[in-house]
Amino acid sequence: MKLQGELIGRGDAGYKFGSDLKLQDRSGMIYRRYASRFGPIGNFLFGSSKVQNLIGSQVNVVGWFRRGIAPWLDLIHLENNNTTVNSYHRFWSLTVAVGAIILGFGLFFVL
Repeated sequence: MKLQGELIGRGDAGYKFGSDLKLQDRSGMIYRRYASRFGPIGNFLFGSSKVQNLIGSQVNVVGWFRRGIAPWLDLIHLENNNTTVNSYHRFWSLTVAVGAIILGFGLFFVL
C-alpha cells in the first residue's frame, strides 16, 4: 500500500522515545509501525534521534496494511524531501519463523 500525507505525531502520545508514528492523509489517519533491523534497541534509538525531525513533514510511505481493532500500516519504506527510512518487519518475521522451525525440530528429536 502506498500513502502520501503528513506525519502528525507519535503513535504513543507523550512517549518521547517511541518509534511509531501517525500519518494523516486526505482520507483519514493511520497508525504507522516501524521495526528496526536491530530490534528494540534500534527502535529506541530511531525514536529518540530521528522521529522528532520527521513529525510535521510531508512523506511518501510504502507498507503492509493490517487490520485489527484499529488498522495500522507496517512500514517498509518512508521518504520525505531529504530523508529515507527503511523498516524491517519482513526480516523479523522471517527470523522468528526460522527460529520456531529450528526449535520445533529440536524438540521433536529431543523428546
